Amino acid sequence: MLACYVSDQHANWDKYLPFVTFAYNTAKQASTQETPFFLFFGREPIMPNDIKINRRYETYEDTSMVYSQQWEKSQKLAREHLFKSQTKQKKYYDVTTKITKYNIGDYVLLKAPQAAEKFINRWNRPFQISRSFSDINYEIQHTGNKKLKSGVHTNGLKLYIPRKQATTKEEEILQNLPENVEAQ
Repeated sequence: MLACYVSDQHANWDKYLPFVTFAYNTAKQASTQETPFFLFFGREPIMPNDIKINRRYETYEDTSMVYSQQWEKSQKLAREHLFKSQTKQKKYYDVTTKITKYNIGDYVLLKAPQAAEKFINRWNRPFQISRSFSDINYEIQHTGNKKLKSGVHTNGLKLYIPRKQATTKEEEILQNLPENVEAQ
């Protein structure tokens, strides 16, 4: 939301932060099916339009028991919705994410941070896997020097496959010629 309002130089983002925070806190969340404001305070917020039309609000004593019971039910329901949402998101993640497992000694490329421009090489190379913390976290070592980089997630690594030499032998070319072409 904040990105919609800031200037091109990103100098005035702090001016909009309270408004964006209020908008976020009063918007119904897909995962909990409630607004963060209601889940935290146990009531709906007083909106600017409510003040404008001079809506009468009950006193705290009148509504505290009702709000308390409603709030507890809403918190329980929000936890259930959140659990369902997390289960759904995990299922989607598991289906769409491929985790590559590396062995100690494998050569890998390390994803370069902030490499979003079209002609910048996005991968630093080569590194060698020197230690495995788990199936997804590794310690890598640069092949040129012995500097270690620990705690690299598998999402930032790619298996390094060295290029083969581009030289071809005359015999290989002659063997692969189609039958209707004669060699001189």
